[in-house]
Amino acid sequence: MLVERTGTASFGTAEERIAWEGLASSCVQPFRRLGAFLILGFTVFVATTTAVVLFYNLFGARVIEGQGVSVPPEAFYASMAVGLFLGLGGYLVWILKSLRSYKAFSRVLRRGGLDPKRPTAHGLKAYSDEQLLALRSRYENLADGRLKILMEKTFGFHADDSFSLGPLSVLPKTFEMDALRVEWEANLILSSVGGGEDSEARPEISWWAESRHNLLPRRTDEMRRLLFALQYTKDSVRTLKRRYGYRSDHWHTTVPEGKLWDAVRDLEEARRIQAVLNRRPYVR
Repeated sequence: MLVERTGTASFGTAEERIAWEGLASSCVQPFRRLGAFLILGFTVFVATTTAVVLFYNLFGARVIEGQGVSVPPEAFYASMAVGLFLGLGGYLVWILKSLRSYKAFSRVLRRGGLDPKRPTAHGLKAYSDEQLLALRSRYENLADGRLKILMEKTFGFHADDSFSLGPLSVLPKTFEMDALRVEWEANLILSSVGGGEDSEARPEISWWAESRHNLLPRRTDEMRRLLFALQYTKDSVRTLKRRYGYRSDHWHTTVPEGKLWDAVRDLEEARRIQAVLNRRPYVR
């Protein structure tokens, strides 16, 4: 129903984010889900084995009166096969459903003139301020490698841009945030082939990449905004503690005067958001 409702010729920002949310929701970490299905299979195996042993002890023929009944090895093998079948079979069904959902939302985005594997081909408008700051904060803490390069080419991030942690140099919905968006989008344009809007120079974010790294735009309801905000404020607080000491009550003697107010702001904001989230259910 959601696919049909959002499958329009052109998107507004809200509709575009809903379509991206559907695409991103189709990508769940495959190894985590495999572990869940294997646990399910093992649970079924234990339950089935227990039931088989109980059945034979209740209804099986006893060779010696008063002693237990030996269970045929074939019964254990059958229980093991059932558990393995449910675990791996369920995982395979989930993979197929996930890929089918991913393809369906990809078609919706293509009908809207978007590239489902290059979410920033037309700029960063599909991303909320909070998500961009959370992504940039994650980039700040990455070691050099493929993921860091992927984020640079996808979002226009750079180690020397105007973003900084400890304390945060920019907040959502501010003039500084708008200026930072312009800076990142300018980096994207300059890094594109021929310096234009050609997105071929940008790497693709496939189902596999999204399932591991969570890079696609997400719909920004209140809960998700809080989760994103918690990421970058906690990263900022950790940076502050590494730089100026882990006892925040001593920051007034260690943090430079021009940064003290912002440092306390980040600390209090992280505590406030965490307290709010502790009273609410978790959202991926």
